[in-house]
Formats: sequence, structure tokens, C-alpha cells
Amino acid sequence: MEQTQAWRAGLRYFEIGYFWECHEVLEAVWMTLPNPSPERNLTQALIQLANARLKLKMGKPRATRRLCAMVQNLLSGCDGTILGIEVDQLRSRCDRTLREAENGA
Repeated sequence: MEQTQAWRAGLRYFEIGYFWECHEVLEAVWMTLPNPSPERNLTQALIQLANARLKLKMGKPRATRRLCAMVQNLLSGCDGTILGIEVDQLRSRCDRTLREAENGA
């Protein structure tokens, strides 16, 4: 899955701050993954983190915090590297987003 064009495009959109586009592309990937699976949880966490980053840009800290809580919950059963993503790095990005929401950034 991590070698698919859709997965790579979704990650690239996330990295350059195109959070809506990231969500749209990765949602199609998410729907193809086995349920339940760590891959599906990680993909959904990435989608929700993109949503949180978008809400942060929109000045909606409450929505950002709610989405970050969802990300934390989705990642609670994930460890190591999944689909080429280090879970701890995704957790760190979520924590940073949460801090920015709390600080009014």
C-alpha cells in the first residue's frame, strides 16, 4: 500500500500543507484497507491529523483539540513503523498540533 501513487500523493499533500487534499486522497486509501487493522487505524489517524491541521489554520482550536484526541485514540494500539510511517513521529506531530491549538497559534 505504501508504494501506491495515492498513498504517496496523500503524504505529499500533508507535508506541504494541503490538508483537505490529503484527506480526500487518503480516504480512498483508507476504504481499501482491512478492518480492523493497524494500517487502517494509522491511515485514519493521518486523515484526522490533516483535519486537525486544517481546523488549526481556520482558527478553530476546539475542533483541533477534538480531532487530536481522535488521533491519539487511533494511534493507541499502533507501534513501530506502519506503511512507512513511524508511529512515534505521527504522535509527536499530533502533540505539536495540540500545543499550537492550546497556545492559540
